[in-house]
Amino acid sequence: MPIRIEKIDRDRPSRRLLQEAADLIRRGEVIVCPTDTGYAFSANAINVDAVAKVFKLKGRSFNNPIHVAVGSMAEAGKYACVNKVAEYLARRFLPGALTIIMRKNEIIPAVLVAGLDTIGIRIPGNRVILELARLAKIPLTTTSANISGKPATYEVSEILVQLGIDAEQISLILDEGKISPPEVSTIVDVTVEPPRLLRQGRIPWAEIQEALQSFGNAV
Repeated sequence: MPIRIEKIDRDRPSRRLLQEAADLIRRGEVIVCPTDTGYAFSANAINVDAVAKVFKLKGRSFNNPIHVAVGSMAEAGKYACVNKVAEYLARRFLPGALTIIMRKNEIIPAVLVAGLDTIGIRIPGNRVILELARLAKIPLTTTSANISGKPATYEVSEILVQLGIDAEQISLILDEGKISPPEVSTIVDVTVEPPRLLRQGRIPWAEIQEALQSFGNAV
């Protein structure tokens, strides 16, 4: 079966293509979608079977949680306990390359988060996945579209090489061309006091600390 790849404009993405992608995701399919930090496997994060497909495609350990993308912090509130620190960081840095770790709500399946009581939520600074999340109206998995242990992917050709025949399990690939610069999101845990850096990415920890200090002075 041929792999379906559709070109999509990063600045003016096709509404028709995004709607089709959203429909596939709601039906439990896995697609590949661009984000601001690389290509990702996007699936319905509250559908256990869809999440299991993503883990299998990636060869990812079920002990390694997957983060999600949503279209807004209002949407995030359906899936996580959004505290004041999270709201403040979101206003300062989102949409953008920041993943905020929050307490999860019951609707989030345990398989997605490796049985933890927390979840990482993103509002990516990429118009394609941002509008897709808003159309789908569900959280989307945003784990990078690569085999676990291999490099993250920034072009569709890299995805096809890594996945080989398993790429046929992907229902749709949205190709916006090469994504650069190749950087990961910064991950910050706001369930602890003070918030803790879990991974340094595109947004410098120093900038986030400065924002947190401003937040502390304002309360």
